[in-house]
Amino acid sequence: MIIPIILSIFAAVIGITGFVIIYYAVETRRQGFKIFRQKLEYFSSVVSIDENHITFRPRGRDINDGQLPNIGLTSREGSLVAGGPTSIVNGVITRKIISRTGCLGKSTKIRTSLFVYEDNPKINLDLEYSDVSFESELGILAGWHIPVDSNNWIIGIHGHRSYRTESMRFVPTLHRLGLNVLLSDYRNDLNAPVDKGGYHMFGLTEWRDLESAVKYCSDRGAQKIFLMGHSMGGAIVIKYLLESTTKSQIYGAILESPALNLNKIIGMKAEEIPLLPRGAEYPIKKLVSRMVNLRWEDLNYLSRSDELSTP
Repeated sequence: MIIPIILSIFAAVIGITGFVIIYYAVETRRQGFKIFRQKLEYFSSVVSIDENHITFRPRGRDINDGQLPNIGLTSREGSLVAGGPTSIVNGVITRKIISRTGCLGKSTKIRTSLFVYEDNPKINLDLEYSDVSFESELGILAGWHIPVDSNNWIIGIHGHRSYRTESMRFVPTLHRLGLNVLLSDYRNDLNAPVDKGGYHMFGLTEWRDLESAVKYCSDRGAQKIFLMGHSMGGAIVIKYLLESTTKSQIYGAILESPALNLNKIIGMKAEEIPLLPRGAEYPIKKLVSRMVNLRWEDLNYLSRSDELSTP
């Protein structure tokens, strides 16, 4: 009687472990690689708003983010940039309105945006810009060119499931430094060509779109080109600098919170999962690599740092 019971328990443990591995592998693929548009949730609400100030009741992360020196507040109806002194009374925050677009009113549901700016350069920064497009490996990509009278350019490369506005908060400084700014899309962005593989590849394929953006700048007389990559955009920059034959045109790169070793990131996330057995991330990663058709070692860009020469 004891042996069958032990075998049954063993089989149950194996079954549960297998289910856990498959479940988290599917979740890792979905959250990390799958192409989909995240549903945005709006936790906070506007208490009052006029031409100069907004008062809102923050929830969750908005409690702290709403007090940053400059912060975006966005809703389904519009967005604004808030700044200046922060007034807090009974948990309600009042900020000065720096710029706004769309229609926000009393009781409008909002959320903070760390990107600060949610609209185009003219609306948010009062800077002239042009809608541009260029050919890439999968088709036509679009972007914004914010011009200055200079032969120096910088390309902003946004992060995972993000948008070109991610670089906008740096544009005023870049503009003052005399740099033409190109904020462009890459494959799998909204309204951009979709990779037939159906996954974000953290630079393994997207670097070719950056290469096309560099060519766009070169064709317009760029003598010095700089790159700025955020999060996954940092991985795209490094992969481009490792692989492209045009990398000699790049005079410098800026990486903001770059995702340069996805192996470590996955490991850290695994440690945060309650009840996940120690070591389970290894079979999970193995299964994900087969689902997505990648090699994890290829996503450890830090291991190839000695191949880089760009400042």
